[in-house]
This record gives sequence, structure tokens and C-alpha cells, in this order.
Amino acid sequence: MAIRVGAGQSAQNEYARRLRAWRTASRRRFLLGLPVVLATAALLEWWIGWHAIGVPLYGHIAALTVIVAWGRSLTAPQHVTAWRSGAEGERKTARALTRLARRGAVILHDRAMGQVANLDTLAIGPWGIAAINTKNWQVKGAKVAVSRDGATLWYGTKARNKEVAGVRREARQAASAVRDSLGRLPAEVQPIMAVWGARVGRRGILYFDGVTVLEARQLARYLRRQRVVLSPAEIARAGLAAGHALPPKT
Repeated sequence: MAIRVGAGQSAQNEYARRLRAWRTASRRRFLLGLPVVLATAALLEWWIGWHAIGVPLYGHIAALTVIVAWGRSLTAPQHVTAWRSGAEGERKTARALTRLARRGAVILHDRAMGQVANLDTLAIGPWGIAAINTKNWQVKGAKVAVSRDGATLWYGTKARNKEVAGVRREARQAASAVRDSLGRLPAEVQPIMAVWGARVGRRGILYFDGVTVLEARQLARYLRRQRVVLSPAEIARAGLAAGHALPPKT
């Protein structure tokens, strides 16, 4: 039984909102800055053409370089495009879990947790309940690894301990939200960080501070191999409870 509501939709909405705001500000900067850029380009062309008699092409190139460089500064920044990348990662996770859903798992995407936060994916199956946070980390050559002292999770040169803590927090909140509706069913929620793009550890999976961190392509296989703790009837019951307690993010 598959329940798939808008995988990555809230991230896509946030990307669209930020992009609109950035474009509005960019148009304003464009209109204010264009006269200055054109004047600077014209001055460079005149100065180079005057001091390099017979070679006016240098002035044209300098002027064009100024205009192109300024135009590139109007490309959407990373803090905007990161939301689009995140939405793409969540949709890839949804596709990766499709086969499990066809086999009876309940897969909930983009669920509201309070007024602001959201849970990327909640996967309920024979393995129990898993809260999955998707990361779409595509920096070339960057890997996910634990420091030698075991105190830090690194993605390339960036520490990601805060993200791990966030995944744990989401799992606790999900467990709290569904606990009252499940009766005697286990309400423990396993926290998982599913990573697209970057290599994770030496074997595609590692464990850090209570969170399973793995390459997202291994996610479905990892869940299938877990110990069976829920029957088909219990999966359906837990899915209904979770769907009620964690509505789609709007």
C-alpha cells in the first residue's frame, strides 16, 4: 500500500519562493547598476583604445568582459539553488522506495512536523518505522566520513554534526506524534540519513551518533534486510496512524 504525497514538494515550493524574491532583487540591482557598468565599460574602451593606438579591439574585449562578469553575478546563488537540489534528492528517494511500496510498505513523503519543520520521508514496513532525511550532496570528489576520534561527521571539508542531530530530532518527533495512535505497536523510529551523490564511508554505509548514514542507492536493500518486527496488518495500521498524525506539508 503506497501513500506518496508530494515528495520534495515543500522544498520545491521554498525554492520557488526564494527564486522569486531573488529575481525581484536582481532586477532592481540590474536597473540600478546598468548605467554604472556601461559607463565603466565605455571608459575602459576609450582608455585602452587611446593608449593602444591601432588596436581598438583590446578596448572592445575589456568592455565586453566587464559586462559579462557583471551579468554572471546575477546567477541564482547557492542558498537558493540548494532547495531545488534538495527537492530533486527527495524525489529520487521516492523512486528508490517505489518497489517497497508495491510490496506493502507505507511510504509517506514531505510530512508536516509542527508549523515550520517537515519530515522528508517516513517508511513503514516489516522493519518497523524509519525516518529518512535525504541529502543531495553533489560536490565532485567530496566524501562522507567520520573523523578518527569519532566526534565529527565530515562531508568533504564541512562538519555535518548539526544535520545528524536534526535527523535524530525528526525521528523522536515522529515517534512522539504516532505513539498515542499505535497502542501496543512499537513506536520507535529509526533515524536514517540517505545521501545522493557523495560516497559514504568505505562500504556505502556508516553509523554516527545513533543515525544510520548510507548511500541512498542502498536504502531499499538496507530496509529489506532489517529484522521483521511488523506484520502486514500492523504495517497498515501504523501507516494510517502516521498519516493522521503527520499530515502532508502544505
